[in-house]
Amino acid sequence: MNALLTGLRVLVTRPDPQHEEICTAIREAGGSAFHFPLIRVEPITEEHSIQHIKSRIKNLDQYHILIFVSTNAVRYGAHWITQCCEGVPIHADVLAIGLGTARKASCELNCDVTNSGQGGNSERLLESEKLKDIQGKKIAIFRGQGGRELLNDTLRLRGADVDYIEVYKRLPANNTSAKLLKLQKEENINTYFITSAESLQRLNSLLEGSTQKEGALKKIPLIVPSVRVAKMAEHFGFMKVKVAMGVDIEATINALQELAN
Repeated sequence: MNALLTGLRVLVTRPDPQHEEICTAIREAGGSAFHFPLIRVEPITEEHSIQHIKSRIKNLDQYHILIFVSTNAVRYGAHWITQCCEGVPIHADVLAIGLGTARKASCELNCDVTNSGQGGNSERLLESEKLKDIQGKKIAIFRGQGGRELLNDTLRLRGADVDYIEVYKRLPANNTSAKLLKLQKEENINTYFITSAESLQRLNSLLEGSTQKEGALKKIPLIVPSVRVAKMAEHFGFMKVKVAMGVDIEATINALQELAN
């Protein structure tokens, strides 16, 4: 496997510490990985938000289904579950977006987890049998503050009572256009890898604010996690967009390999 990505020099934009596994995987596959976070993830600190989290977690046994949208949702959600209740209710089904999130949830929460499979995203999770007959069921979605409303809106249309448990927040990372251009030049970056629409918007903003011709930078191949984000990238003017169909390591390495070939 260690020659699959020879020649690829990948800008990995995931937040700390989520970048570590994918950077290691890229290097083990023969590529080079350079970490340049676009978003930073932080715990909730506002007292009124903390009280809201605690209230929902203390009543976790009222929910029939728990959904975790990311590894950060698991990381911070598991912390509050440990602090405020005895664990995941035995009767509750636990679902996760993506294989990586499911694995982390199963490990952290010591329970079985249904995942959205290959191409993990909200759309794929909504195809799960466990989310089809949900009239009158209570569902909790663990996520960060803000984000897509597709899960919430669709589950409500199917008759469920849905609550958010927002356990972390996302903020722009302290990186600048100048830092990006410096890394780009010094390391001869020839591939960008982003994992969300929010990260893409941040990358686009940095490129538009750079002193180098924006068009030249947007010719660099871009790996994205879904068709939705690919369409956004094309709208921003990126010329070579490759869909990885998920943010897990397997999907990313497969997309990079196709790009290398």
